[in-house]
Amino acid sequence: MTPHVTVLLATCNGGDALAPQLDSYLSQSLKPTQVLASDDGSSDGSQACFAAFSTRATALGIDCQMHQGPGRGCTANFLSLLARAEATSDYVALSDQDDIWLPDKLATAVALLAPHQQRPALLGTRSWEWHPDHDHQTLSRVVPPPHDFRHALVQNFAGGNTMMLNRAGLALVQRALPQVRDAAVHDWWLYQLITGAGGLVILDQTPQILYRQHDSNQIGANRGLGSRLRRFRAMLDGTYQRWNSLNISALEPNMALLTAESQAILSSFIRHRHAPLMLRMRMLRQTGLRRKGRINQASLWLAALLNKL
Repeated sequence: MTPHVTVLLATCNGGDALAPQLDSYLSQSLKPTQVLASDDGSSDGSQACFAAFSTRATALGIDCQMHQGPGRGCTANFLSLLARAEATSDYVALSDQDDIWLPDKLATAVALLAPHQQRPALLGTRSWEWHPDHDHQTLSRVVPPPHDFRHALVQNFAGGNTMMLNRAGLALVQRALPQVRDAAVHDWWLYQLITGAGGLVILDQTPQILYRQHDSNQIGANRGLGSRLRRFRAMLDGTYQRWNSLNISALEPNMALLTAESQAILSSFIRHRHAPLMLRMRMLRQTGLRRKGRINQASLWLAALLNKL
C-alpha cells in the first residue's frame, strides 16, 4: 500500500524559485499524496504559481491546498502547517519554497523511517549547498551522533528543508502545539521535542536536496569563516540567548511529554542559565550539554562564561 506522504510548504514571495521546487515534487519516484501550502501574504504571484501547479498535481491524484499563513514569519508559518497536517498522514515532509528535491528524496526517507512506526521519529539529511548562478554544489557539513536531547537543547542537527516526521512524531508534535506560540526555529524545536520525548532521530548522510543559497536565506549554509563569525556574533549580542528563551517557552509548557531525564536536563538549564557563574559552569558539566565541533563547543562555554545562555 502506498504511504500517505504530506508535504508542508511555507511560502512568502517565493519568486521564480518556487516553480522549480514544485516541479521537483512531481518528479519524485514516490509522489506525495498531499501538498499543504501556507502563504504569508505573497505579492509576487506565488499564490498563482501554486494554483497552476495544483491543476497539474490534481490531475495526478495529488491533493493540493493553499491556506493563509499567520503573518508572523517563517517559523510561525511552519508551526501552523504542522497543526493543519492530517493526523492520518503516514509521513510529513517539510519543504522550503526555493530548493529543488532530488528524485528519490521521499522514497528514501520513507524507507528509512518505515521500520520505526511505533516510535516518534524525525529524519534529516545532508544537502547539496547550491549556488545557482554558477551551478556550484558543495556537500553540507555533517553533525555527528549522538543526536539526543543534550545536543538538541543547544544546537540543531540538520536543515528543516530536509526533515520528515513519521505519524507517531506528528502526533507528538500536534499534542505539543496548542501550548506553543513561537520558537526560535521550527525545525530546531522539532529536534528538541522528538529527542526530549525519547523519540528517534535519523541523519541520512546522502544529500537529497539542492539547497539554494542566496542573500535572503533565513539560515543559510553553515560553512566558512563568515558563517562562524555570524554564529559567534549571535552568542555575544544576545541573539543566542533570545533563541534559548523562545525554545524554553515552547518546551516548558510541554514538560509532561518529555522523559524524566529530559525534564531534569531542561529544568537545570532553566534554573541555572542565569545563575551565578560557578553554578552556570557546573550546570554545563552536570547536564552534559554539547554543541558539535570544537569551536561550537567553545562558544557554548563562552556564552555561559559571559552569562549569554
